[in-house]
Amino acid sequence: MPEAIKVASFNLKRDSVLARLRRKNAWANRRELIGSMIRGSNAAIVGVQEMLPAMREDIRRLLTADYSIRGLGRSKSLGDEQSAIILKNADVTVSFDKTFWLSKHPEKNGSRAYYAFFPRICTVCEAYVREFDRKIRVFNTHFDHVCGMARNLSVRIILDYMHRLNQEERLPTILMGDLNACPDSRPIRVLSENLHEYPDVHLTNIWQFVKNAGDSGTYHGFKGRIKGRRIDYIFVSDEFEVEEAYVDRTNFDGRYPSDHYPLVAVLRLKGAE
Repeated sequence: MPEAIKVASFNLKRDSVLARLRRKNAWANRRELIGSMIRGSNAAIVGVQEMLPAMREDIRRLLTADYSIRGLGRSKSLGDEQSAIILKNADVTVSFDKTFWLSKHPEKNGSRAYYAFFPRICTVCEAYVREFDRKIRVFNTHFDHVCGMARNLSVRIILDYMHRLNQEERLPTILMGDLNACPDSRPIRVLSENLHEYPDVHLTNIWQFVKNAGDSGTYHGFKGRIKGRRIDYIFVSDEFEVEEAYVDRTNFDGRYPSDHYPLVAVLRLKGAE
């Protein structure tokens, strides 16, 4: 049977003055938990959101040279939050990566969609996966939390990038991220039901493989709730078989690494030997 890899989408919860005042959930008190969780997951690829430059340096130190981090910040100067991709070097080797903006000018640093609260970005990388003996393409993103029109535009931009990159080289594709959208919203329906104009892009929402999903969500606000907002997603192209999918509710003596649970998928490549 072909080997499988594990991938995860994980909003880290950005460091902030308010969090530092509350202390318990300050980044300084969570970073070791984040490092332990990523290592313990044994995921080959982790898409993270809300990672600030200082947080990235902490994660790089905690994960050591065993991992690589790809992606730029969302501001004009390439600082601020990153939707970065963390890769386990023993499992994958990156050959290409790029960050683009979810605006009408995706190549313009710091640009944002009309009415979007912040600039929003997507990071894409192409990586050779040793278990598959093949390259795959991974997109990781974080949609606007306020404006539905901005989220709709974000979906269109990412699908267009998928299509254009497929024209250069068609690769098995993964899209993950905090999409700040509920399952019946327009952006999620477009992705889940492939309601778009690109016949070469066909995605499957891995939530359909989560056992006993019910009304379980991924956002829990550091409270450890099972029921909550389902706003984190992983979508995979037809080349993948989903062996398993689950929400990782790992905690450390009641302490949670983030206000989101990671969403995890175990994937095989169809036809691999």
